[in-house]
Amino acid sequence: MDLNIVTISQFTDVINRNWSVHNKFKELGLASQLFITEDMPANTGDTRRYTEIDPETFAAVKEEGVDASKAEVYRGYEKDMVARRFAREIDITWEMRRYNKKPEIMAKITSLTHFCPQRMEIDLTHRLTFCTATSYTDMDGQTVATTVGDTLALVSASHTLNGSSTTFSNVITGNPIFSKGGLEVAELQGNTQIFSQFGERRIMDFNTIVTTDDPTVVNNVKQFLQSTTDVDQNNPGVINVYKGKYRHLALPYLATDAAGAYNSAKKDYWGLVAAGQGQMGWQAYLGIWERPMLKTPAPGNNGEDFHNDNWTYGTRCAYGIATVSPRGLLWSTGAGA
Repeated sequence: MDLNIVTISQFTDVINRNWSVHNKFKELGLASQLFITEDMPANTGDTRRYTEIDPETFAAVKEEGVDASKAEVYRGYEKDMVARRFAREIDITWEMRRYNKKPEIMAKITSLTHFCPQRMEIDLTHRLTFCTATSYTDMDGQTVATTVGDTLALVSASHTLNGSSTTFSNVITGNPIFSKGGLEVAELQGNTQIFSQFGERRIMDFNTIVTTDDPTVVNNVKQFLQSTTDVDQNNPGVINVYKGKYRHLALPYLATDAAGAYNSAKKDYWGLVAAGQGQMGWQAYLGIWERPMLKTPAPGNNGEDFHNDNWTYGTRCAYGIATVSPRGLLWSTGAGA
């Protein structure tokens, strides 16, 4: 394409084609697999309230001729989600077009497809990165609350229930690094530290191991899950009972600071999550008001800036995140304390 003579309409067509091919939001990022995702209809406001709803666990005996007893349902904690909108823009200058600077132009065009998905990925991941705090300051300088319904940090040793005096911890005892022993400690907590609002034991399917993308950690998990024999045994006849038991998500932004720079202090973070099970698993929500979209110049909408001759293209998205409950998430900082 000769950029010296191309029109706005022709150039916009190229960008639309590139967006269709490279738009990374066709598949949600890794972190979104841990969240319950909902598309929000237009004209329904910019907030949502999520509430824990817990029925009793067990059926009661029914005597002959006697009415069946009614199950109680308890409303647990609530958490509000608020939509936030994000955007980025690029300028295609007259000089780029006139002097046919294709590599620079293509780099800018392609970047439009990842701005919004990458921001969503880091925002979702940072709910875990900063899970031991009640808030953090994001890359825009805004305070993001990371509390759950009981007003405590997502990961705490003293979580409360709304309908019982029972407390529970979702800190993996001792904050071990990932290992067979550490995983077994987490599994035991999954059996003993998950309660309904009535204080009854609640059984959840902890199906996902979450780690950073640190090579040592990732390789340890892969070896652990894929070995045909017990990784702690020299005897090749001892089977590996964990083979294929869990899905593994290595989140690239887990060991980062608020701006996305690498933070080695968090490289050993890992957890066990009951993901994808609605109210019977980890209740963390992603609400999408506006999926990443391409905004293009056109005749009638100031397609070319009168003062500098730039053509401006942009991307927009809007979403909210809310974590109602810590139940279904067990976490270790790997610090051993």
